[in-house]
Amino acid sequence: MFRKTKVVAENQRVLVFKNQELNSVLTPGKHKIWDIKNELEFVTFDINTMYFSEKNAERLYRNHKELREHIAHWKLACTEVGLLYVNDLLRGVVAPSEHLYLWKDAGEIRLEKVSIDENIEVDDKALFLINRAGANTSTRLIKSERTVAIKPIADLNVVKDHVGLLYVNGQFIKRLAPGQHAFWQFNHTVELKSFDCRTQMLEVSGQEILSKDRVSLRINLSASIKVHDAELAARSVESVDDFVYKTLQLALREAVGTKSLDDILLDKLYVNETVKELVVERLSDIGISLLSVGVKDIILPGEMKAILNQVVEAQKAAEANVIKRREETSATRSLHNTAKVIENNPTLMRLKELEALEKVSEKIGSLTVYGGLEGLMNGVVKIA
Repeated sequence: MFRKTKVVAENQRVLVFKNQELNSVLTPGKHKIWDIKNELEFVTFDINTMYFSEKNAERLYRNHKELREHIAHWKLACTEVGLLYVNDLLRGVVAPSEHLYLWKDAGEIRLEKVSIDENIEVDDKALFLINRAGANTSTRLIKSERTVAIKPIADLNVVKDHVGLLYVNGQFIKRLAPGQHAFWQFNHTVELKSFDCRTQMLEVSGQEILSKDRVSLRINLSASIKVHDAELAARSVESVDDFVYKTLQLALREAVGTKSLDDILLDKLYVNETVKELVVERLSDIGISLLSVGVKDIILPGEMKAILNQVVEAQKAAEANVIKRREETSATRSLHNTAKVIENNPTLMRLKELEALEKVSEKIGSLTVYGGLEGLMNGVVKIA
């Protein structure tokens, strides 16, 4: 057949090539075309996909005016991101440096360009539209095959009572207040370092340390710290917690290793004060305040604990014996003084005799008195 019939649907466009050169563009309808030498090739495109995905799209667009009547072209600089809207609905994010070839009849198309040269922060409106469209994923990124797919926006969250430090390409940019923040990631490495500004407790547990007299002690230490300069801390150390832990650990070993067990047990505040003195300035140099430090437990080895218990028991027994002897001496002295007073006072002597008689009468069942009560009083007690 020398004459070919081609039916083009409403959502289709057909490129007619002759000897691999674009000859015409067929729009919806029924077309009858002469092809005597069978030289024509028909390539059908679905415009619902929006994208003109022909591999030679750039050359075809540049060289054929007829094609430009059907295709819209946008070019983004390396410092620009595109927001593609179709019929006023966001369809996706276009990567920098991309060329877009879109079918004009796919809808009302517009491309909003966003510069990321100096400011990479995403404004709230754009972020809302991108998230609503589900376009903040690497799979939804509009790009060519040569472009690596990445997530367009870095979502950064700074929680309450924290301070965030924003780093772009390894350089500190600014502090971020608590809340949600979003930044374009194209051509940049975006990083957030977050620091807790509240007082934090840090435990240094299970430290096996030899005292000066070679007694092995297991010590648990507790410290409270607070970040007062987050930027200085970020510049100074990789991990604040690791640095503080190791600094406290070394200071604790130095404090315990220079004192004997007896000295440590006698002066319980020595370790706390020494550790604080050794650590407070070093932490302040990296933006950390040491609020307090204290030993929670000092655990002795089993055999040392038994020996120490024996020593304590012996000391307490000796103290009890001293107290007992002191009380006996005091009682003897009191009896001696009482005897001297009674010796020179017959009336007091008779009263003591009556007290003794009263005590004796309490311990017997019955008492027989001869001569009556008056005889008893006259015979036993005679008051001069």
